[in-house]
Amino acid sequence: MTVKVIEVTEAELRQDRDAILSSLRMDEQELRRRVDNEIATASERDALERLKEIAFLLGEDT
Repeated sequence: MTVKVIEVTEAELRQDRDAILSSLRMDEQELRRRVDNEIATASERDALERLKEIAFLLGEDT
């Protein structure tokens, strides 16, 4: 089985994070509150998971 490795730069990850938050028109804290209060849409929950992945790849605490 062949594994495909995708390389991304730190700048690309930060740019992706900014694009996600911009598309949602909210900051990460507001998004987390919506998810925690169970009022987030499915796409908002998916966005938060992606933000967690980006934070992990950047070595940031979430």
